[in-house]
Amino acid sequence: MARTVVRELHLGGPCRGAAAAYLRHREREKPVKTAGSQDLAPLTSTAKVSLVAEILHDYVIVRWRMRGRDIRTVVAQLRNDGQREKHSDYPLARRLGRAVARTLSFLPTDNRCLARSLVLDKLLARRSLRSVVVVAARSEPDFAAHAWVEHDGVPVLPPGSPSYQRLVEL
Repeated sequence: MARTVVRELHLGGPCRGAAAAYLRHREREKPVKTAGSQDLAPLTSTAKVSLVAEILHDYVIVRWRMRGRDIRTVVAQLRNDGQREKHSDYPLARRLGRAVARTLSFLPTDNRCLARSLVLDKLLARRSLRSVVVVAARSEPDFAAHAWVEHDGVPVLPPGSPSYQRLVEL
């Protein structure tokens, strides 16, 4: 199973080492099901195509807005939340995270962890789901930076290893 998850994540660049930490984290902290939570029904083919189109559209917007702008400004523009109330739905957030990782892994462009995180954050904001974009870095053994999204404190995209120190939570 672990090999399948790592293959699905298709991490590249500085994000590569995060896959093992993500798998360890998922085994340690499985979300507790409450009385109101339930697994999601499988998506139809039409819904899958629609979700892929939405992800690709958001990816183009994210790449355009990231050009030379401050990350805080970009996140605020992408969320465009106004004052809507946010709610929790971890199964949906996890499904969207997997869909973003799978869809963007096929693009021949630079789709590193920051772009993936911002696309997922935009999808979650559109559905009024709580999210936090985490940007972290490490200096030893080599400098590396990583970004991921958390929903109610649980990573939806692979988090950095414990050696990463959180720099910003947006």
